Amino acid sequence: MKEKTRPWNFERLVWLCISLSMVTVLPCAEAQQTSYKRLTFPGNRHVLADSIRLPANYYSGDGDVVIATSGAACTLEFDAASIVEKIRFIVRKGAHLKARGALFRECQFVLDPGAEASFDSCGLDRCEFNGDPTQTITPASLRIINSIVHSGGWLVSMNHLGLEMMDSVIIDQRMRSMELRTQTNAASSFADLARRPAVRYTRFLNSFIHPSLLLTVSQVTFERCSGLFSGNRVLIGAGGTSPMVMLPVRWVNGTPEKLPPQIADGVGITLVEQPIAGGCSLTATVENGVLVMENMTQIAARPIQNFLPLSVAENSVPGSPASMPGTVPAAPSSAKELKLKQTHVNGLLVMPLATGLTAGEVTRMNMTAVPGNSNLRFSQSVGAEMMTALNEVRKYIFLRHEGLPANQDLEIAFEEKYSGKDGPSAAVACTLLVESLYTGQTWDPSFAVTGDMNADGSVQPIGGVSAKLRGATKGACKIVAIPAKNEKAVSDIIVMDGPSALVGIHVFGLETFEQAVSLASTQRATALQQAVDEFEVIRSVLLRDPRQMVAILRSQQAIARLQAILEKAPNSLSAKHLLLFAQGRTPTTLSIGGSLEGADANAMGLVSSIKNDFKGTVSTLKQDELGGTMNRLRNLRPRLDARVWPYVDALLDYGEIVRSEVLNPARTYAKFNEMATRARKAADIVASAKETLLADPQVREDLGL
Repeated sequence: MKEKTRPWNFERLVWLCISLSMVTVLPCAEAQQTSYKRLTFPGNRHVLADSIRLPANYYSGDGDVVIATSGAACTLEFDAASIVEKIRFIVRKGAHLKARGALFRECQFVLDPGAEASFDSCGLDRCEFNGDPTQTITPASLRIINSIVHSGGWLVSMNHLGLEMMDSVIIDQRMRSMELRTQTNAASSFADLARRPAVRYTRFLNSFIHPSLLLTVSQVTFERCSGLFSGNRVLIGAGGTSPMVMLPVRWVNGTPEKLPPQIADGVGITLVEQPIAGGCSLTATVENGVLVMENMTQIAARPIQNFLPLSVAENSVPGSPASMPGTVPAAPSSAKELKLKQTHVNGLLVMPLATGLTAGEVTRMNMTAVPGNSNLRFSQSVGAEMMTALNEVRKYIFLRHEGLPANQDLEIAFEEKYSGKDGPSAAVACTLLVESLYTGQTWDPSFAVTGDMNADGSVQPIGGVSAKLRGATKGACKIVAIPAKNEKAVSDIIVMDGPSALVGIHVFGLETFEQAVSLASTQRATALQQAVDEFEVIRSVLLRDPRQMVAILRSQQAIARLQAILEKAPNSLSAKHLLLFAQGRTPTTLSIGGSLEGADANAMGLVSSIKNDFKGTVSTLKQDELGGTMNRLRNLRPRLDARVWPYVDALLDYGEIVRSEVLNPARTYAKFNEMATRARKAADIVASAKETLLADPQVREDLGL
């Protein structure tokens, strides 16, 4: 561990924390055995067959999460800063549990042979590790790197788990029946085990050490540890073979005071007096027996099941044990009958371009009722945000239609099925698909929608709306619905493109799902249909001669028609903002959100250079790309919110330094280093300018943060 003000070695910091928070630093093993209770979990089970990456959050469970496989390898991954507690993870063959920078509390990890689990820079607080005690030929794979393991225990030996541990710290593992150990009656010799150490550059503090552990450690420190060995007695076996493999370890303030020189036949110990490099770089404390990680904010716990794809029956997943019980039903089924078996609606996607910009497009989304278990699911793997949004859709459907159909799954497919999908913007479209199957309504083929949605039916804002609206103008859709909270994206369109984009499509703002149903319907309410028809008349006149569009819009007749449309459909954003344009009241600069989005998108090449260049060469920017990036930023700057200017100016200053190197490469290493130093300083200024901008309270309020 490291202290912010000056470096401390790990054991000093941890022992300071432990001594402040615990009355007895090193209780006897018998006392610890009576105080520690094995973890228990309820009988609920959630079976995961599709890969998912969960964003930082505080997750809790009420039973098992089974990571299975369904033809392709299934991975459950936790993002940095996640806190996960009271879940038993069962990882099947070919599946993978992965975490980096997360904290797990009172979790159990059960690894089948051929399963994988990896923890990098994690905290494992009072966790247990379990697996198949009969399998050493094809074990699981458990990697623990740069992590802190506090208390808890090991229910099977490390070679059954396929353990690889490096640069980590083990604290307070004193249960004699659950200590880290190696099975030594395997086919390989003791020397063979020692030649492949499983635990390296790791520190054990205040723990009970099983003799067999010493067979598979190298460059490891044991401090204030104890073990059942003494004197020069060989710990394992008869000791008939002189040591051929010597393992370097450091034994400090332990019981006994020294380790015997020989561990087993052919294996000896080299005692190291000087501190051994290694150990964990994380900062943590132990407070009242609980591991507390630095920079981990503990918020209200949320059930992990709300963020996972709907559970499947485990015995239907290839490679899962047939004897395992089926999953808990994913959702209550509805007594209602479906009136359609298949339906579709138009959604809006945003796709990244090689230039760093984004392009929107209309995509047809289909829903099909297939035999199943009342699940709502996608036909392809999607990201965590999209799954979270689908769970909100599912809750809304329960309230609106009393559940999903019995013995059927509702499967959602995108027209673009071979590209990755994520984000919450398909939520309203997904809900319209379910609504269509239940009610028999079909949706207007010229209608498209984008937007997130909560379980109460309220429509929530999303990103990339400007790009999606531009993409919608290139398709056959005439009516487009977006979240009302994204209205600023409509004014941004006029600032950047003029009124033509809002003439090409009729944009509406949505506050509720009911508004989406009204707009998507082929049989709209009279006033709404009149507004749609009236806008179509204006649209046809304006597009007849685009050169006269502005003059016609500013005519009194056009203004009166737009006002009439707004009276019939107050959520017509096209009518509202075309009217503002006609009256000369349109903003001249982008919104703060549009300004940031535009600056970042147009500066993608420079941002990539800041992250990757000047580590010995300049490789990410070419002369033509650099020139295009800087010209776009300069042209965009006058249209940006003035609060974004310092950030853009810092990007341009950095670009000038890069440009000088691209046009006139340094001929000596010293000249290159001089230029690289200036570039790094300029990159720091860019980062500082953006941090200052995002820390501004008014900016945060305008962005909805």
